[in-house]
Amino acid sequence: MSENKYSCGIVRDLIPLYRDGVCGEESRRIVEEHLRECTDCREMSECLNDTTIERTLSKESESVLSNHEKKERRTAVTAGMIVSGILMIPVIVCLICNLAVGHALDWFFIVLTALLTTASVIVVPLLAGERRFSKTIMCFTASLMLLLLTCCLYSHGDWFFVTAVPIIFGLSVIFLPFIIKELPLPPALKKRKALTVVIWDVFWLLMLLLTCCLYASGVWFGVAAVPVVFGLSVAVLPFLIRQVPLPRFMANHKGFAVMLWDTLWLYLVIIVCGIYGGDGSYWRPALIITSWCALLPWTIFLTARYLKFHPMIKAGMITAVSGLFLSTLNDFISNVALAESDVIIYGPSLLRANLFDWSDDMLNHNVSFLVLTGSLSIGVALIVCGIVLAKKRTR
Repeated sequence: MSENKYSCGIVRDLIPLYRDGVCGEESRRIVEEHLRECTDCREMSECLNDTTIERTLSKESESVLSNHEKKERRTAVTAGMIVSGILMIPVIVCLICNLAVGHALDWFFIVLTALLTTASVIVVPLLAGERRFSKTIMCFTASLMLLLLTCCLYSHGDWFFVTAVPIIFGLSVIFLPFIIKELPLPPALKKRKALTVVIWDVFWLLMLLLTCCLYASGVWFGVAAVPVVFGLSVAVLPFLIRQVPLPRFMANHKGFAVMLWDTLWLYLVIIVCGIYGGDGSYWRPALIITSWCALLPWTIFLTARYLKFHPMIKAGMITAVSGLFLSTLNDFISNVALAESDVIIYGPSLLRANLFDWSDDMLNHNVSFLVLTGSLSIGVALIVCGIVLAKKRTR
């Protein structure tokens, strides 16, 4: 026992903290001075620094876990072999019966591929080691495709692709988001798993439309595929744009890229519908109405994204412009796009509004008037509030 002014009990309580380097500077100095003078406490500190027991326990636990894993693996492989043996019994029986009765092998292959499909969901999970789920889904899909092909050939049909493609698409939509984590992807796709899944699913959806169109001897693939791509782009692209490799000048303008892409596909929809319909009078009103309607989302986007005003001011501008656009849309379509004479004869619908007359003839005029006045009032109020808040901020 040292004759240090601090007792061994106090120092031994501080030694674990000293060893882990979490004690204060004064406590560290006290422990070091005591250890230089006290042999017993120094031996205790050296024992705590010895990690031989911890390493031994760690190796033993790893060995136990490894042996247990090997045992479970052997049990699973044994069970898989037993199930495989059981499934071989009907295969052999059907082989003998097919040869004995039909003197040829025909329906035997249907039984064989059906049992392969069964084995893919029973035997494969038992025999597979790593990536068990993905291997099971892939084997099940491959065996199911063989079963469909065998049935199609046996019935002399031509329906294989029109059934196989929808099945692959459905399985992809359900299981690919889960198995993508187990697949060995190239480095460029590892950080873009969601984008990869969406592109893969869209590809098989387009293949589904193409096979159905060819099977029906139709010419409607383009008029079905382009609207599908446009709808998916509007719904999904704003969430996936961060994973899309863009040029440097577009990296800080992802919203602009999304708007430009969606506008392109919108016009493609109009074009393929016009080609499919074959009506010459379609093009003028379709392109005019589409272009006019596209101005509103573009105006809202450009105002919200690029104008350097207070958010309240931008909200007021958007509200006012939206109300003005919606209240004059019917007149524009009738007068400009469809070249009707009603607006020319009677004047704009806003000037014909009569809030005391809500008959069927006046309903649209009154609604347009209320939309315009309401949106302008709200827009002006927001702009005024934004100006006041902006002045307070500058102060």
